[in-house]
Amino acid sequence: MCDISADGRAYLEEHKVEESIRLALAKILKDKPSDPVKALGMILANKKVVILTTSASAMGDHTTGAWSEEITGPYYVFKDAGCDVKIASISGGTIPIDAGSLSDQFKTDNDKRFESTGDIALLESSAPISSIAAADIDILFLAGGHGTCVDFPEGASQLVTDAYAAGKVVGAVCHGPMGLVNAKDGDKPLVSGKKIAAFSDVEEGQVQLTEKVPFLLEAKMKELGASYVTGDPWSETAVLDGKLATGQNPQSSVKTAKLCLEAAFA
Repeated sequence: MCDISADGRAYLEEHKVEESIRLALAKILKDKPSDPVKALGMILANKKVVILTTSASAMGDHTTGAWSEEITGPYYVFKDAGCDVKIASISGGTIPIDAGSLSDQFKTDNDKRFESTGDIALLESSAPISSIAAADIDILFLAGGHGTCVDFPEGASQLVTDAYAAGKVVGAVCHGPMGLVNAKDGDKPLVSGKKIAAFSDVEEGQVQLTEKVPFLLEAKMKELGASYVTGDPWSETAVLDGKLATGQNPQSSVKTAKLCLEAAFA
């Protein structure tokens, strides 16, 4: 053990360093990660994450909102890694959740954890996107749900552009890439020349909303010059291209969030 001066000891106590390390070690002992040193670093780094959601509860005459798992899955990936996580939405306030995402068929263990812990209350007081500055975050994660078809293309594009330009990690899953459509990398579309996963045209047809969405995401990504990556419908499919992580569907939300962490600690 190294010797620590009185001033050094006072500094550590002031910033509660030993307490933070003790809590981090307790988590590592509980989870037993394959690389405990890397896990300790991730927990102590306290990366700042914003999960951005839609504020739209309807797409035309179709009642919708955000897809619960695409918030809750990433939330716990980031939270369990020791990140400081904030949930925001385009307008702020209560986040509309697509009722279908909480049906018996689609409700996940992450959704159940969100309810049982009381974290679900976070959906009642989300921060507005106008209060989020790219400089203040490390990861911006765009959750999906068909509500994003209404307010993400215009509402999220500037923050995405600013975050990516500042070297921050940007993640998006399912319909979350609606927020990438008008975002830029310099003077070209952000997705141009990059590997991108997003809700596939086949999946859109299977949920019978092809005629309701303003455009098909797969087709739009290809139109913008992306190298579109797709897996089988409803498979866990996500891809990382530099600081940009994207996933195909709700089943890919956790994997996409993990890729965001991978990029943030690269």
